[in-house]
Amino acid sequence: MNVKRLVAAVAATAVITGLAAAAPAAAQTEPTTSAPSTSTEVTSEPTTSAPPEPTTSAPPEPTTSAPPEPTTSAPSEADPGEGAIQQRYESLSPEEQEQVGAPAGSEVVEDEGLRWQDFTHARFYWTPDTDVTIVRGMIYDRFLELGGHDELGVPITDERASSGGGGRYSDFLTRDGVIHSAIYWSTRTGAHLVVGRILEHFRELGEDAHFGYPSTDTRITPDNFGAYNHFLTPDAQRENASIYWTQPSGPNAVQGAIREKWAATGWERGPLGYPTTDELAAPDGVGRYNQFNGDGVLPAGIVWSPETGAHSVQGVIAQRYVELSGPGGVLGYPTTDELGTPDGRGRFNHFTGTGGASIYWTPQTGAHEVYGGIRARWAQLGWERSYLGYPVTGEYPNSLGRASEFEHGFVEWHREGGQVVDYPKR
Repeated sequence: MNVKRLVAAVAATAVITGLAAAAPAAAQTEPTTSAPSTSTEVTSEPTTSAPPEPTTSAPPEPTTSAPPEPTTSAPSEADPGEGAIQQRYESLSPEEQEQVGAPAGSEVVEDEGLRWQDFTHARFYWTPDTDVTIVRGMIYDRFLELGGHDELGVPITDERASSGGGGRYSDFLTRDGVIHSAIYWSTRTGAHLVVGRILEHFRELGEDAHFGYPSTDTRITPDNFGAYNHFLTPDAQRENASIYWTQPSGPNAVQGAIREKWAATGWERGPLGYPTTDELAAPDGVGRYNQFNGDGVLPAGIVWSPETGAHSVQGVIAQRYVELSGPGGVLGYPTTDELGTPDGRGRFNHFTGTGGASIYWTPQTGAHEVYGGIRARWAQLGWERSYLGYPVTGEYPNSLGRASEFEHGFVEWHREGGQVVDYPKR
């Protein structure tokens, strides 16, 4: 697994040091030749020389060299981190030493900024910034499966208890200091990796105390546009929450019935696209909703209430729904997903509203709401298949009360008497 694909690529710059120049060779002394001495040969009558007097040379005076002064070399400095791992191991309690096990290999010195040593159930790391940290147990096993420090970097914490108290985690940081990640473990989900902004948001949401445990590693989405983790919330028996991240919208959480509906539409590859908000509370405090990026131009959403369940709105219908204040407005909660009309010409959603509400759309008429008594009359006549056709305006006030205009007529609600009447265009 290449963890670095989970976030924006990081450019690496190589720094090359200069080469040391070679010292010049020492100059050699030219050899000197002494000229032979010249003597003048004299020819003379032979003479008989007296034998030379013997001479006795005095022996040279003995010399005694003083012994050399003893020299003491300064002790060499210890290498960075030398002995730190052993000291940390020795500082552990007997119980902790039993948990990490015995040394399983020699200490490895990667460079002057990184040392590590394997134990039976753990690995100890030393860096100048973290001193000695320990990754152990199931988290250690998953760490090695994911590529160890070559992929995740070094542990920057010892193993810690998660916020809910039912699990454990260790944090990691790549050696270039760019990618922060953590491996979380619980008995319910095993050990899984959470990376970058998803990790940050998971902690903002309260980890396992409020949001749950990761049930997958961080993964790249099929379109390579985002990344995600799935989670198991504290009271759930199966995976039921997710955090999705994209560069434009950041990390956002989707869960429960809204997540199930989104999954049924095809996740981010479906018509709703990626989530652009966490799950939010509706104005009445009862319902919940998430917004999505739709087709990238027009919005989309999934809205849930206990009475209606979760339903999606999208495109121009969603845009009109938002303009009318969504679940807090006159239309209330959607009771259907967006559906096609029987004539194949338009699209619609039904809503709770007062007395029932809908938004209908066609390419020719746009998206318009119809609700209350006017909608009830239109439904009696046969909806868009009636002589009225599709709505071309929303409901508006007139001198008699309220009215809606349709392709081929009008429907009015009269304030006095509460009558609802329809008539064709002239």
